Amino acid sequence: MSRARNEPRQGLTTTSYAVLAQLALRPWSTYELARQRIRYFRYVWPRAESAIYREVKRLAAMGLVMATREYVGKRPRTIYSITEAGRRVLRAWLATPVSPFAMDFEAMIRLFIAPLGTKEQIIASLEQVRTDAREMLRFGGSVKQEFLDGRAALQDQVYIRALAVDFFVSLLNTVDSWAERTLAEIAGWEDLFPDGKNERGLEIMAQVPAPTPREHTDRTPVPPRTQRRRRSSGSKSGRITSP
Repeated sequence: MSRARNEPRQGLTTTSYAVLAQLALRPWSTYELARQRIRYFRYVWPRAESAIYREVKRLAAMGLVMATREYVGKRPRTIYSITEAGRRVLRAWLATPVSPFAMDFEAMIRLFIAPLGTKEQIIASLEQVRTDAREMLRFGGSVKQEFLDGRAALQDQVYIRALAVDFFVSLLNTVDSWAERTLAEIAGWEDLFPDGKNERGLEIMAQVPAPTPREHTDRTPVPPRTQRRRRSSGSKSGRITSP
């Protein structure tokens, strides 16, 4: 037995657990794993397909997944399945605190620095956001119908997948609605300078549906402690860490 199989399960990242999670449901080929990532995980854990292929092989070397060679006609392919050691590692991870909420949304960075560019540029970015959201909503509708027709690859997991699809569709509808409102607002601007716009900005801020402090304070708001937890995949050791 190799040293990698004997040592503690260190060096695992969220990508590792995402792969193990998929293999805990059923065996997959690396191609099928990549396709499932595109359908679901890429929206909450975006990683290149090549990273998935490397990760599966790494997990196999650690004894957390097992590779089986099979043939489809004369064409060979490798199917990966989770081992009992992999299940133990996955169960242990489920007992750790979840990483804090985060978003990977490039359009927001472009909005923050919009005055450095042109009105046409920020409008083009927002129109792309709206188009992307609507395309993904159509895809979400197709996934919904696939489950309703009883032909999804993971039909037996519909009780879990329905909750995930509900989250994705709710988020996409929020993004679509926000992009539409923001485009309408910016369309009325002659330029991107603050002159004459900050009063309207305060009106929009007042309508934001977020609770404000009950008592007045002059202190600068500080992100909650939950947002200062270390991320499980960001530590150098790769181990899950506590708050």
